[in-house]
Amino acid sequence: MIPAAERAALEALHFNPAPTPDDIWHASPYDVPELHERAVREILSGVGRARRSDTVTPLGVALQGRAGAGKTHLLGAVRETIQRADGGGYFFLVNMINGRTFWESTVQGIINGLTRDAIGWGTQLKTFLRRLTAQLGIPAEVRDAVAGNATLTRAHLDTFITALRRFDNVTGRECQDTARALVLYGSLDFDHQDIGQAHLISEPTETADRTDWGFTAAVRRPQEVVSDISRLIALTLSPSVIAIDQLDTLFAQTTTAFFNRDERLDPDQVATVAPIADGLLTLRDITQRTLIVMSCLPDTWELLKRGAPGPVIQRFRETLLPDRIDSADIARLIVAKRFAEAYNAEHFNPPYPTWPIKYEAFEDARRFTPRDLLRRVDLHVHRCLSTDEVVELDRFCDEPPAPPKPSVEPDEQADLAPLDAMFQQFLDAADVAGALDRYTEDAEMPPLLAAGIQAWIDEQAPSGVVYKQDPKPSPKPALHGRLIEVVDEATENEAHWAFRAIAHTHPRAVIARVKNACTVAGLDLAIPQRRLVLLRQGPWPSGERTKETLDAFFAAGGVWHRISESDLKTFAALRRMQAAQHALLGEWLVARRPASHTQLFAEILAPRAKQPAPAPATSTEDTFDGNGHTIGLGRLISDDSAFIVDLESLRRHTVIFAGSGSGKTVLIRRLVEECARQGVSSIVLDPNNDLARLGDPWPEPPAGWGTGDDRRARDYLEHTDVAVWTPNVSSGRPLSFQPLPDFTPLRDSRDEFEQAVRAAVEALAPRAGVSGTTRLATQSKAVLTEALQVYARSGKIGLEGFTDFLADLPDDVSRMSRANKLAHDLSETLKAAMVNDPLFGGRGTAADPGILLTPPPGKRARVSIISFIGLMSDEEKQSFVNQLQMALFTWLKRNPAGDRPLGGLFIMDEAQTLAPSSGTTTATASTITLASQARKYGLGLVFATQAPKGLHNQISGNATTQFFGLLNVSSGGDGGGGGGRRGRRAGGARSGRRRRATSPAGGRRAGRPSAGRGAGPAAAARRR
Repeated sequence: MIPAAERAALEALHFNPAPTPDDIWHASPYDVPELHERAVREILSGVGRARRSDTVTPLGVALQGRAGAGKTHLLGAVRETIQRADGGGYFFLVNMINGRTFWESTVQGIINGLTRDAIGWGTQLKTFLRRLTAQLGIPAEVRDAVAGNATLTRAHLDTFITALRRFDNVTGRECQDTARALVLYGSLDFDHQDIGQAHLISEPTETADRTDWGFTAAVRRPQEVVSDISRLIALTLSPSVIAIDQLDTLFAQTTTAFFNRDERLDPDQVATVAPIADGLLTLRDITQRTLIVMSCLPDTWELLKRGAPGPVIQRFRETLLPDRIDSADIARLIVAKRFAEAYNAEHFNPPYPTWPIKYEAFEDARRFTPRDLLRRVDLHVHRCLSTDEVVELDRFCDEPPAPPKPSVEPDEQADLAPLDAMFQQFLDAADVAGALDRYTEDAEMPPLLAAGIQAWIDEQAPSGVVYKQDPKPSPKPALHGRLIEVVDEATENEAHWAFRAIAHTHPRAVIARVKNACTVAGLDLAIPQRRLVLLRQGPWPSGERTKETLDAFFAAGGVWHRISESDLKTFAALRRMQAAQHALLGEWLVARRPASHTQLFAEILAPRAKQPAPAPATSTEDTFDGNGHTIGLGRLISDDSAFIVDLESLRRHTVIFAGSGSGKTVLIRRLVEECARQGVSSIVLDPNNDLARLGDPWPEPPAGWGTGDDRRARDYLEHTDVAVWTPNVSSGRPLSFQPLPDFTPLRDSRDEFEQAVRAAVEALAPRAGVSGTTRLATQSKAVLTEALQVYARSGKIGLEGFTDFLADLPDDVSRMSRANKLAHDLSETLKAAMVNDPLFGGRGTAADPGILLTPPPGKRARVSIISFIGLMSDEEKQSFVNQLQMALFTWLKRNPAGDRPLGGLFIMDEAQTLAPSSGTTTATASTITLASQARKYGLGLVFATQAPKGLHNQISGNATTQFFGLLNVSSGGDGGGGGGRRGRRAGGARSGRRRRATSPAGGRRAGRPSAGRGAGPAAAARRR
């Protein structure tokens, strides 16, 4: 039995073998300089060069090391060293969570770093302003106001800027707006801080705000803000370090696997690497007295070297951390320093500093990384406590130890009633008003979320999944909390759930907070492992700019949760429970699961908790419920068993040949509903207004329903968001789109790029008046094609920009002798079309596939029905579908289904009107492109037609699953011209007559419709 004093000392030992980037900002008493002596010397040498000159930029440092080698700990030690040095320097940490927002992320890292402690005069921002104003010869009261120690006025700010321009006219003139913003950001007044922050994140503010505080009219871009801050800090003659971290997580999330070193990078890897490489090159060039340090895995650096241009790599020195601890002495120091702090706090005097780990055990530690060593030590301490016996370890195990099994499984014999009473007492006493107040939420909300997240993590302990959370954020945080799931420690791949509360009512403050949170969270549909949840009770401001910001947030996959006081009180009670440290707290959390039962975590995090595997189906009815990989569409005639279709088979597309009244629409509904029940969203083109009621419940159960059908119908309706969109009908839910897609993702694939350009030209030609066959039309269309190719290659987007490009066509774009005149006429005609056609002009919700396919919070899937009721002519319908399909194809490139069996459905009824077998329509080219390319990205297409011979043969030829209903015309024996398998003629599904359907796996299966089985009853027998 362990004596009480020894047990208390061992229980006081706490290890953090995998620190988060935020730990860099906290002083560490555990630093062992000998561990990374060479790497630290390399970095400090660069800092010294930055200190000595503001004209010669030192080479950056590429700090490489395997997972667990101590990169994060090293950066923390460097930060502390340079801040404590004479004339202390500045340190900024940039978490590069999205290459496409390189400069926004860099600005956020610098802004966050300015609010961190400088080990001196307070924050780094205050330290900088104190040092700078000391050189300007301004009165003491002005210095105090500028540094944030007294009330700030416009007069104080003007005095500061005037003195700055006298001190350095060029920097003062060019950086004066950013200098004003930094002073406002450090002000004592919250509204001043919001105005300053808006400028720093390049957010246009109200004209009055800028005028009142002396800003010029121009808004600085993020890259310019970074340069401005660096130049201003350089005036203090102190060096800066900008450390870039989290690249490993970014690359792990945006590529399916690391590369084969003998192969070229694929386009997705190049697209990920390019903006990072370009940003690193430019960052080094535009900063002064600054050393750039990049921390990453060796594979990440190799990926950058392979994809980056030579100049980037030549501007960095490579520094590789050792894979193993160099000596037993260093290993012993790593452990002894951690033990010393805990033992001293418990007034415990151990027999030797590393007790109960003997000195000779550390000879084995030379085979470990620091993280491996600490885990083995933690495991031994845990075993001693679990067995109630101290064993002095003289050798670490040869095999890597498994993590200790959770000891928090609920014990039925444990008396948890006292903890229930304690929790209720704390709950009744909880006061969470401060967390919902706009002026105090930054201080009050983070600890509540931290308590809730930690409790939720502890509740998941039996699952074995590794979770962690961010430590306490800075005083002005972009996020209030973040849950992290460690997906793969070796590649540092993580899944994140970020939370940010926004109680402010002023649009300026709301917009800045939303944008900051999106940048720091890395919110991007292309990176599904990065999620952001905004917490707010009341409505959002109603201004247009706020709406645009929120629309972008939702389109990127963001979630708005109406946070309740009840949830916050639960978190407050849990915070006090955690502080009480009751011995049975772990068991109580697993048994009661208070955090998991909050509305917030039940809605956002419930799918993360591991659930028991579903029991095998015990009846034929159960197979209609699916298993995430299959759906049921009906029953076989032969034995009345379920007719099951693999979701993955729908990737290879489906065509439905059926005449009027034979059940074509019913089958479409059944596909949509059953896929939705398995979490697959759909976009449904509804030319005849047959599908608009997919979200309506039955007034009463139909007679044909069987066992479980009512439950399945409720399941569909409760967990599916059905949205009916009405292009050109402003009283409904109008849709609009930019006629030109973003071609950037396609530029690396010549075939796909050219297909997209051709499809765009076909869409623009009728609008530009060049769809005819006359000589003038032919020449004009050629110019249109050449101009669009150059415009798309340039990386620019949008029709308005393209019309301006045509109006002033560069000389080398076209080979046509009259290109400039023809291009000018094209520009004028397209501008007129934009004015005359509201849909073409872009009114209504953006027809963004991300919006159409992303369900709102609490829903499993979204069904977006696009009604053609406002599209009067065939030309309008074809043009709209063409634009939608081009946008969908571009979106697919960025958002493939990955390892999901099916990423979504795109359903086209009356398909022969859009892609006919003879002649072409505006939508033909994009339909064929989508049919030939969508499958590899996981999108399934469903084409339905009453006229098999009227559908383009490349459509049916690309559909490996074909359903046949009763046809009113002869199919000609060729399946509509397609190359797919044919099923026998079927009777009408609505009347319940028997039909035969072709299996997606091949071969004919006799079957009959479900007549209301599964979710299908919600629509299957409905007659309108």
